[in-house]
Amino acid sequence: MSPTADNKLNIFNGIPIRCTVFPRNPTLLPWDSLPASFREVHYVQQSVRASNGSGGLDGMLLGNLAVALNFTAETMDASDGQEYGYRLKNHTFVGSLGDLLQYRTDVSFNVRFMKYYDTHGIEFLHPIYSDQLCILSPKSLEIPQWLAIFLCFHPYVWTSFVVVGFAGGYCWYLLKRWTLRKVSRYRQHLLKGDRAQYTVLSIEMWLVLLGASSTYLPVRMIERTLLVAFLIANVIISGTFQGTLTTAFSTKSYYKDLNTLAALDKSELPIATSSRSLLDIFGNDSLSPLYQSLKGKLQILNESARHRAAFQRDVCCIERHSDVHLIINTEYIRPNGQPMLHVVDECPRVYSLAYIVRKGWPFAPLFNAAIYRFVESGLCMKWYEDTETALILQKRIRQLREQEEEPALRKLTMIDMQTSFYIMGLGMLLSFSLFIVETFVGRGLKCSQL
Repeated sequence: MSPTADNKLNIFNGIPIRCTVFPRNPTLLPWDSLPASFREVHYVQQSVRASNGSGGLDGMLLGNLAVALNFTAETMDASDGQEYGYRLKNHTFVGSLGDLLQYRTDVSFNVRFMKYYDTHGIEFLHPIYSDQLCILSPKSLEIPQWLAIFLCFHPYVWTSFVVVGFAGGYCWYLLKRWTLRKVSRYRQHLLKGDRAQYTVLSIEMWLVLLGASSTYLPVRMIERTLLVAFLIANVIISGTFQGTLTTAFSTKSYYKDLNTLAALDKSELPIATSSRSLLDIFGNDSLSPLYQSLKGKLQILNESARHRAAFQRDVCCIERHSDVHLIINTEYIRPNGQPMLHVVDECPRVYSLAYIVRKGWPFAPLFNAAIYRFVESGLCMKWYEDTETALILQKRIRQLREQEEEPALRKLTMIDMQTSFYIMGLGMLLSFSLFIVETFVGRGLKCSQL
């Protein structure tokens, strides 16, 4: 099942071609790190042998190119360990970029963004695919149980609920005043609650909305009509509240994540990267004030930026969008299945990705022809998705074996109900304090009258 080109491409006759490679999830992976189910496929084994034990998209593409073009791949890591590489201030290049320009390798088989790398001495092979360059922020923390029941509703819902209660009490009060005019005009008897104050009627309306019984049930039809409307509203409101509160008790909720670049800018989190070639993510001469502000937050780290963002939570990092799903699900996921990093939905850059060779490399047209066939047949995306799926399943299975099984359904305990007891305790404390104040104030007034 190995994809091969026709005889026109098999012209190398086994000559060695030096390729710079270095492990990077998920495009290039050591063969031993892949699951056994992935390693059992015959054509994959053939490709991995041809690529000297490399898996993933880059490894599969290198191996199949070696089979199709009949050359021997001599792989090596970046000689100075700088991976992709960049230009120093003294105009020398490091990493695989430097290896390529200094003739230590022929082709760098780690897919990279098609952009200017401060040199005209390289050229790109046929693009493999396009990808977005996105920001990864620390995943928002879990909302404490006592606070979750207050944050499960939008502030507009709370505001609407309070306004409806007071507005209903005011409407009831106006109807009472209107009926009192009729009582005085026709010399009717006063009924219970006819002279109730606005504050009392507001509390009564709140009782109706919350499903409690009212002590001022009206006997006049116009007031009953108002109360019936609020009783129907009570069915909807109480049902919504109970369902939402049950969800807040039984599930974990989290604070709002950063989903826009504007929110990222307001968070004041620095944006860190270990690759100098990504410092132009917001452009070099951007006219946008937002991009200029974000560009000022960029900084270079000598450690893994995404590791620091996940564990220390004091920076954001930069990653390719296609790699994010695999990176989070295999490296930065908690035992309970919750991710440690979050992808900001708004991505500032879109690039095409390809491999690089020296400018004028004589075999570039042949490589381009073969890569074009792999891309157009859909094999590149298949290899990428197969590797991603296999690694995520392997990580999930390992986690299931290591952690204890948790029941699918969880009983509510007293800990889940702690907020209600806090509220009751606070109310009792305030009422007792007011009782003490009123007692002493009452004594003072009594003494002054004497």
